[in-house]
Amino acid sequence: MKRRTKVTIVALLMAGAFIYLIFLGLKEGSMFYFEVAEYNAKLPSIASERVRVNGSVVWNTVNYDTKLRRLTFTMKDTKGPEKLQIEYMGAPPDLVEQEGVTVVAEGSYRSTDKVFVSSKLLIKCPSKYERKEGDKA
Repeated sequence: MKRRTKVTIVALLMAGAFIYLIFLGLKEGSMFYFEVAEYNAKLPSIASERVRVNGSVVWNTVNYDTKLRRLTFTMKDTKGPEKLQIEYMGAPPDLVEQEGVTVVAEGSYRSTDKVFVSSKLLIKCPSKYERKEGDKA
């Protein structure tokens, strides 16, 4: 084969690999984002899909099993009464037990016991901090 043909083949293979890696990254990085009420409304049709669900932690439902390293809690819709049971394997995030903290859970729904199994938990920080009444600046 001519040198020019070899260079062209190598360049095409590299371009193909590059495009494949970009496609793979976009597929992994892009997933649907729902509020609890929206997600519950779409079940069971999207149960097997990996999604992100946003809601606030119902503080008295947080339970962490140190032996199994399993965190379970109930997530409530930020605007309504709808709830979703969450299970997360791993160390609990620092602020998860704080009352009313907003969480984004990434994972999929396990239909057998009606639990959203999260592989990643993100605690949202408040967008603004306000003084309590009576505090001085």
